[in-house]
Amino acid sequence: MTPSPVLLGCSGWDYTEWVGRFYPSRGPTDRLQHYAQVFPIVEINSSFYHLPTSRTVESWARRTPRGFRFTAKVPQEITHDRRLEEVEVPLRAMEQVFRPLVRAGKLSAFLVQLPPSLAFHAPTVRRFYASLPREVPVAVEFREESWLCGESFDLLREFSFAHTVVDEPKLPVNLTVTAPFAYVRWHGHGDPLWYDYRYRPEELVPWVERVRALEREAPLILGFFNNHFRADAPANALEMGELLGLRPPPWVQRLTAPTLPPPSGPTRVPPPGTPGPVHDDAAGSGGSVGRPGRT
Repeated sequence: MTPSPVLLGCSGWDYTEWVGRFYPSRGPTDRLQHYAQVFPIVEINSSFYHLPTSRTVESWARRTPRGFRFTAKVPQEITHDRRLEEVEVPLRAMEQVFRPLVRAGKLSAFLVQLPPSLAFHAPTVRRFYASLPREVPVAVEFREESWLCGESFDLLREFSFAHTVVDEPKLPVNLTVTAPFAYVRWHGHGDPLWYDYRYRPEELVPWVERVRALEREAPLILGFFNNHFRADAPANALEMGELLGLRPPPWVQRLTAPTLPPPSGPTRVPPPGTPGPVHDDAAGSGGSVGRPGRT
């Protein structure tokens, strides 16, 4: 049997602290172009907080190889502020902004990250799912345990939306496949910030069999490391790729970064109420956000 495609990358790419660890220390660097020479896919985190401009999205499409792929997080206005109701206007705005990536064939999925305070309510969920764009595949990430029920998974199957497999402190790993593709997010187990965390090799090894299990049910797997501090995300993504025996993207010679980050140092905890870094370059080199408790 031919192995299913597995595309691994990171949740965002434009982090200043990656300079000198993942990006070159000196000289101007187009971070997106550099990232795309290492990984075949990236998750756009910044769209959760604010939509990019169409010009920025056009730049992302233009500056990446033909086979490179993106996924994009649905704005929090839809999931957290409106709580899945009366979302037609912001959904249309989202569709319009990301149309350049759709036209380029580079947008692999929209990611719906649900709020941890929102319990499953089938009628509301059905209406929301029916309102989502059909042109782009959709993955849904649960953050509250009432969503881990048969009716919830059945609704995902009905709409062919992917259940997002997560590694995080609050919910168990659940490998249920509900769509023609699987979506995986490694958040980390930091305290208090989940994503302030470096996975140890012995924590990644069990994921080899989990990914293989997903491969047996889904023809495509999209996976992202969200632990962006200290460039731990690209380091862990590369380590996971090696464990899975993944080949480099076809447009590069080898799947490796010029400089890998060293092992994580002590956890850096910001003062209470301090917002995390927002990275969304107006020139189009951004696309990443990290804020406590929200990514």
